[in-house]
Amino acid sequence: MQARAVLPLSQRRLDLVLVAWFSVFAFTSLVMEMYIVFDVDLRAATDPFGRAWRFYAQWDPLFLDTPLWLRIMCGIDGFVFGPFYLVLIWAFVRGHAWIRIPALLYVSAIVYSTLVYFGYEFAAERERANLAMVVLINVPYTIVPLLLGWRVRARDPFGGRAVLG
Repeated sequence: MQARAVLPLSQRRLDLVLVAWFSVFAFTSLVMEMYIVFDVDLRAATDPFGRAWRFYAQWDPLFLDTPLWLRIMCGIDGFVFGPFYLVLIWAFVRGHAWIRIPALLYVSAIVYSTLVYFGYEFAAERERANLAMVVLINVPYTIVPLLLGWRVRARDPFGGRAVLG
């Protein structure tokens, strides 16, 4: 019987960086996005995460009166992408090649949604939003997934070597 030997995560520096970023993304999806999904009044929020949202809203006031389409996008982020980040992290830590196709599907979906968000910001919010800050804070949600797509482009992204078991 043959098994695959995958380098430990500590020896896969790019994967380590991706796992770190996706840990941040999991937190923002599973915790922070819920404030938007459940329409928390950020102006009145006193907890640290609500205050963090209110701080961000000084640059992106769209989140103070979130339109339904954006609440739906945040719901997809929280309930679909959030759990996926946890699966993605686990698969990368363990070096599971089966994550390749789900990761590529995720890349397509998240890049599409971030482009919609940026498009709206530039088309409709340019007078109110601080676009430089909006882009600076949100561009990792496009760049890191594109890096993930590049990372899993190979049929066996972890290049496991066959070893006799």
